[in-house]
Amino acid sequence: MSLTEDGGAVLDVGGTLILFDLADPPLPDGVSGAWVEVCVAQEHVTVWPYDV
Repeated sequence: MSLTEDGGAVLDVGGTLILFDLADPPLPDGVSGAWVEVCVAQEHVTVWPYDV
């Protein structure tokens, strides 16, 4: 995962970039490039232009 200048996050999965909107509180300094685990309920996910 890498962080953007405007506070967003990008996860590269096999060359496909997945953009994340981050909630408060913001991620701590130094996490850019770290391993992450993403757990979220299906009803809180949108994958444009598809329905999940």
